Amino acid sequence: MSRGYVYILEVSDIDLPVCKIGRTIKTPQERCAAINRSSTGDFLWQVAYEFSVSDCDQFERIVHKKLEPFRQKGREFFNVSAEVADNAVRSILDRQTEIQEVEPQQLAVPDEHTPNPLKAKKPRGIKFRQKDSEYADILALFAGLTGCKGRPFGQLNKPYFGMSDGNEGVQWNIAIYTDPEEIQLGVNLEGLTYANWPITTLILNELANPMFFEAKEQVAEPERIYLRMTRDAWQAASRPSILEKYIGLGDISIQVIKPHQWKSMLIEALECLSEDKGYRGRSKQKVTLAKQPNRGEQVRTMEVSPHLTVWTPIETAGDMESNLKMGRDGLTPVYNWMSSASQ
Repeated sequence: MSRGYVYILEVSDIDLPVCKIGRTIKTPQERCAAINRSSTGDFLWQVAYEFSVSDCDQFERIVHKKLEPFRQKGREFFNVSAEVADNAVRSILDRQTEIQEVEPQQLAVPDEHTPNPLKAKKPRGIKFRQKDSEYADILALFAGLTGCKGRPFGQLNKPYFGMSDGNEGVQWNIAIYTDPEEIQLGVNLEGLTYANWPITTLILNELANPMFFEAKEQVAEPERIYLRMTRDAWQAASRPSILEKYIGLGDISIQVIKPHQWKSMLIEALECLSEDKGYRGRSKQKVTLAKQPNRGEQVRTMEVSPHLTVWTPIETAGDMESNLKMGRDGLTPVYNWMSSASQ
């Protein structure tokens, strides 16, 4: 058993739906540089995501086996984007107990002639350039504010990226949109199993005895708090973008939500869960992929589940720590309501 990394590489400077998944006992950056030096010149690779694990050999075998349908024959290349692969690998890691994620500091110390990748270490899964160092500081402030290690999502070169507290249920999260620059602090509940589908419990409780409006009354500035109910479509462990994404009116200030609108959103969200399973499982619906796929129909039947986010914009000027604390305080009544209603 060898501690090390399982890494996901993506093609540098070109957005292609292909990635390379491998293992190394050195650093993924060193391994990527070696691959680029020995390549035929077709592509240059860059590290997109990395996982430091207790047994990189075994974990690589598990990942390759799970993703076999997407694998190019005889190669470590997979016909999915790095972001899709990251979602899949994270899901595989979370759903098994044989391999543990470890701190990079617990791995072998790099050779003294090799730049130490642990210096100025960034959160796993997000690639920061020097000019983007302020984003790393923001994520570090978020992790400190929520008292968590943080679980990154998205990529810096995508429309948005961020971090959640990783809680299995109601989560704090922060999303950073780079063009135009906007920061959203949110409370999030996904349509995932967790402890017996907490989002199902919330929906059923709210339909029977809505407490949302009592929580709204406790919010100091409801006009600055927005609610977003969406429909996630699932393709293996990834969630492709669909045209039917929004349930209800999209991002809407909680100040203007009426009881009949809230009930309508809850009913539509419940339809995204399987009635045959007591609504504790995904349902199947016909959805439209946002992009025309290379193969298959754009309109197809897929598994879906609801996803609830309540968020507030964070000022980018001034003291960022104070701005984040102000946003957290404004959302705390919402967090308490979602936590209570989903139990």
